Amino acid sequence: MSNKGVKPNYSEMSWLIFHEEFQSEEDCYAWLFKTRWPKGFICPKCEGEEYWPISAQQRLYKCKSCRNRVSLTSGTIFHKTRTPLLKWFMLIFRMATSKTGVSINEMARQLEINDYKTVWTMAHKVRKAMADRDNQYRLAGLIEMDESFFGPSSSGKRGRGAEKKELVIVVVSIWEDKAGKERPGFAHAFVVKKANAETIEKVLKRLDVETKEIKPLIDTIRSDGWRSYQTVTKKLGIVHNRAVLLDPKDSMKLLPWTHKLIANAKAVFAGPHRGVSKKHLQSYLSEVCYRFNRRFWGKEVFHRLLYACATTSTITRDELMLKKVGQLSP
Repeated sequence: MSNKGVKPNYSEMSWLIFHEEFQSEEDCYAWLFKTRWPKGFICPKCEGEEYWPISAQQRLYKCKSCRNRVSLTSGTIFHKTRTPLLKWFMLIFRMATSKTGVSINEMARQLEINDYKTVWTMAHKVRKAMADRDNQYRLAGLIEMDESFFGPSSSGKRGRGAEKKELVIVVVSIWEDKAGKERPGFAHAFVVKKANAETIEKVLKRLDVETKEIKPLIDTIRSDGWRSYQTVTKKLGIVHNRAVLLDPKDSMKLLPWTHKLIANAKAVFAGPHRGVSKKHLQSYLSEVCYRFNRRFWGKEVFHRLLYACATTSTITRDELMLKKVGQLSP
């Protein structure tokens, strides 16, 4: 028996229903067990289906076939956590449903966790799950592509030569509805060092299907005409629609969706987060994109994020603190 191909249950969830379904640790662990093994326990080593529970507190099981020990939380962001799972679920609900992000100080008070660093680490683990989930998706058709600088306001150079700020490339797929009106699809954002041709090509290959057997999904790019886009589109054989900006104020009209996402991100960072560090900017951008990409799924967003958290590996506080400044990997 295998759990592969089993579709997750993305049922709708309101704050009231949440409190009805998740009233104790047992409710949370029961959900995690069912999500990890929807057809019943399966040993990850030998695929045995029978087990002995050997530690109720640590949620450990021993496979009867190969004697392998299996932790219910291994392979999830909850692995080795000392925080009650119910508090994790409450944080995930708030991060999934809040349009503007959540304040760590506020969540610490609501969850009755005295240590700020604990809640901060938990939130970053959730952001990792968001990023890991979105990394599975590719873009297709027409895409809008632009850059922006993120960082503290300061006098000096502007535009692509701005100093002491982080450069971010934002990409949004575009589709037409039945009336022929353009609508935004999926979005991604990457912290980069330069907006040169090499970087833009790297972004496109990361978002597209890069195999000889499959035709590339992205066929048209709309940008502000920056020469790097012209170089890359010519090399990759992609149509380039140049939105020439005679006035910077026209950017919202010619590249509306990338600028809307950029504006939303900057508002979130200046709001509940009171600024975002250079080191973790990529994680916060992933959070903004994750919610943007699920804006039409209504009350399913909690279960979608909870499933993402239950199906990706964790990251420790030490790893977060030692983490290098997030930028697009080769």
